[in-house]
Amino acid sequence: MNMRQPSFLQKACYRLWPLTILLLALLLPGKNFAQHLYKTILVDHRQRTYILHLPPDFSPAKKWPVIIALHGGGGTAQNTIRFYGLEEQADKEGFILLYPDAVNKAWNIPGMTSRVKNLDSTVNDVHFIERLMDTLVAGYRADEKRIFVTGMSRGAMFSFYLASALNSRVAGIAPVCGGISHTVAQNYTFGKPVPVLMINGTADPLVSYTGGAGKFNRRHSNSENADLLPTETLVEKIVTLNHCSAAPQTINLPNTNVNDGCTAIETVYTGGPAKVDFIKINGAGHTWPGGSQYLPKALVGKVCKDFSAGEKIVAFFSSIR
Repeated sequence: MNMRQPSFLQKACYRLWPLTILLLALLLPGKNFAQHLYKTILVDHRQRTYILHLPPDFSPAKKWPVIIALHGGGGTAQNTIRFYGLEEQADKEGFILLYPDAVNKAWNIPGMTSRVKNLDSTVNDVHFIERLMDTLVAGYRADEKRIFVTGMSRGAMFSFYLASALNSRVAGIAPVCGGISHTVAQNYTFGKPVPVLMINGTADPLVSYTGGAGKFNRRHSNSENADLLPTETLVEKIVTLNHCSAAPQTINLPNTNVNDGCTAIETVYTGGPAKVDFIKINGAGHTWPGGSQYLPKALVGKVCKDFSAGEKIVAFFSSIR
């Protein structure tokens, strides 16, 4: 079956679409341009997809900070939008949001086994993210000094990895329910300190707070690539990498929902060039705070309803200048 090829004019329109958005925003500053742009990009001979969200007052007259929101293993860019709930706060604070898609729904992280059976280990996802950064800087006036990364589960693990692999380009990370393996930890370092907000639950059955392979990763239990660092060991490592020297400040977050079975303690480490903010949620599982109970508690544990992870993350990134 012969498919009609796009005309020269159509191809030109595709290439000029980012510029069109910029011009519309400039010419009609009173209009609301908050939207989702469904985009593709060719990286390493693969067609990759992502979703871009521009703030309502988007204009090319200034540079914009960016939050890259990475989905978890088995997730997609599309379902991440609603699940993370970043957009309302990000629009208020003036962030561009980028939701990329992994190949076969699993980020390839060298040195870390994936629960997703069809992980494609030939994919260079670090290069993919780097190309997306270049695209935003060139086409959407992204501030290259304020590009942040967040994600849950596999997305959190990749956030940690990117803070090291793209250290000069990542301005801060906010991993939720994540960690790094002992394999990655052996050579894990920062060329420059990176602000980190880390949120983990003590009753997470997939990413165990005390380290190891996790309840549902037993098929890889003999692989060191599935053996995660204990959460508090990882916090100590990040604090050391960021040269935090001041005595940590600990805050008991308000228990606004007494029925969720969770309480949260926030510990902030400062005194160095980059802060570390760690939120330990007693009783919480492999879940997004303030989000939905997306699977039964028997499988993923409880959702903390005492605060919104999305609001915390945007506020944390907003504080980094």
